[in-house]
Amino acid sequence: MKTIIIIMILLLMTGCTLHQKSTLSKTEITQGVDDLMDEVYKFSLKSEAYALQHGRKLTINEVKYAKSIGIQYPEKVRVLFTENFPVPQNKEVLKGFKDLGFDSILVAGVTYGYGIFIKPYWLVSKEYVLAHELIHVRQVEQAKNFKIQIRNYLIQAFSYEYFEMPYENEAYQETENFKGFDLEGKK
Repeated sequence: MKTIIIIMILLLMTGCTLHQKSTLSKTEITQGVDDLMDEVYKFSLKSEAYALQHGRKLTINEVKYAKSIGIQYPEKVRVLFTENFPVPQNKEVLKGFKDLGFDSILVAGVTYGYGIFIKPYWLVSKEYVLAHELIHVRQVEQAKNFKIQIRNYLIQAFSYEYFEMPYENEAYQETENFKGFDLEGKK
């Protein structure tokens, strides 16, 4: 909870928000997501593939943590530290991407399947961001289908404000008691 409060203060101080709840009905949100789902899925698969190709494997301690939170295949996870997250080329998907605030400087990490992108200069510890993003990897595994998880995430994103989204709330709640691991595997 302390971390959420700190982030909220930063958001208010900078005048930034990640995104606001949509004014569309649940039916309109679902239809809008479904209309673009094929393009969003292609973008997500391409982003995951890039991270899998260019990212690093989890350290031994990160694998132990990943297993402790229920990730079945931590050996598949790759982490890429980069200042630039993937950006959709499709104009409609890009608009939704921006509407949800994924292009915000406040976004510290994003997950596409087993591919995790983390900005190296983020204010919150990189290990905390990785712990949070690993919860999203587990959510993908629990959905049993990457496309279904993406769809569910997007419907939540347009239906709730960022910190109210069930997927994000779960990730923040579970990392609240995060004890830490060293990104270089020293702990």
